[in-house]
Amino acid sequence: MHQADLQAALDAACETHNVPGASAALFDGERAYLAASGIANVTTGIEVTPDTLMHIGSITKVINATILMQLVEDGAVSLARPVAEYLPGFRVRDADATHAITVEMLVDHTSGMDGDLLPGLRHDEETIDRTFQRFADLDLIHEPGHGRSYCNPGTVIAGYLAQEIAGRSWYDLATESIFQALGMDHAAVLPEAALLYRTSVGHFLDPTTGTCRRSSHVFLPLGYAPAGSTAMMTANDLLTFIRTHLADGVAPNGRRMLTADGAARMRQRSAPKNGPEAFDSGIGWRRNGQLVLHGGGGPGIVSLAIAHPASHTAAVVLTNAEHGQAVIADVIRPFLTARAGIDAFPPLPAPTGEAVDPALYAGIYRSINTVHEVEERDGSLTWSSYSTQQYYDSSPMRKPDPTPLIAVGAHRFRADSRVSTMPTSDTALISFVEPDARGRMKFLVENLWLFPRATEVERSEMRSAS
Repeated sequence: MHQADLQAALDAACETHNVPGASAALFDGERAYLAASGIANVTTGIEVTPDTLMHIGSITKVINATILMQLVEDGAVSLARPVAEYLPGFRVRDADATHAITVEMLVDHTSGMDGDLLPGLRHDEETIDRTFQRFADLDLIHEPGHGRSYCNPGTVIAGYLAQEIAGRSWYDLATESIFQALGMDHAAVLPEAALLYRTSVGHFLDPTTGTCRRSSHVFLPLGYAPAGSTAMMTANDLLTFIRTHLADGVAPNGRRMLTADGAARMRQRSAPKNGPEAFDSGIGWRRNGQLVLHGGGGPGIVSLAIAHPASHTAAVVLTNAEHGQAVIADVIRPFLTARAGIDAFPPLPAPTGEAVDPALYAGIYRSINTVHEVEERDGSLTWSSYSTQQYYDSSPMRKPDPTPLIAVGAHRFRADSRVSTMPTSDTALISFVEPDARGRMKFLVENLWLFPRATEVERSEMRSAS
């Protein structure tokens, strides 16, 4: 690996995939390599440099879980205890679930809480405290501990819990116990703090012109800050944080962030579950075989931090385009393949040509944010997905034309020419899990989320509303 090689690869990837700007930081166990390419904002034309702050999105969840783990190591909180023991005001709509949700469930995505993203409040009301209170009215996607589905509310509550236990704001905890302690001097979790630096904004590809346009807004609802709505930093600063985890809690500057046991505990698979899982998870980290990782999304941005602990290899790529996943793959794939012999972006399985019973899968699957409609048409299945709120400029608010589902085995299907609420490629993998007594699937899995099948009552209510 040479610095010039990384720069050339990033430049080529941004040009090939029509991504305005990106920043990358790679670590080969001994040395860090940095590169930046393109522009930070198509409106202003400001260039992306290695010192440009870019959105990291949900990679913030690993930072948030680290803050919580610091309190665990201090003996201030236990992962195994119910959240309600520490937060008397915590509740969800189901009273039994309120007392069953543990602290660990908040950060390993097994709490079952819905409300992945709620509509923003007025700006002066958009706080972590207010968002915590709003979760009391939410239903469950699954029973606590029975399954794993990506859960922003759990992370927000974990951040709220941390600030209540520590007696300091979550923003101060992130800034002081992580950024300042590790020497991350180009990192911010408060939007106004980001203004002190050169910053990037998100972009969307205009399908009619083929050009990238700036996002109409920079942040998701600010009350979701612990889940990733506000954090911005350089790729190098994020790499510093990842390297600290790889070094079992010791930062490059020699400061200890966690004990070796605490850092290892975060990377380990959380307790086995007895229900469907959309992905594998530790504490904060996502897991994929020998890799630990986390991605991030936001208004017109995609990011990824990924590490191979056995070889002390790490990679960070931050992009300012919703379709930036292709740049991330082009830069990281050859590096991880050379260092660890692992393709972190394997192709989707090929069609099997098998016959399937459409009746097992057809139905409406939904969360508070997203609706998936799987329909039988002439003996085949189609899929369409749309949002219930305009979170991104590209969020489809009406049912799009259905996409054929192509069987690839094991109750999994490819949806080519993807039309989805989280567009990162032209092809999606749609899975179905947990059959009921009649063999009909209870959940649809897209990306990291479980979507429960809507009941007949819910379907009737949806038809009435439309």
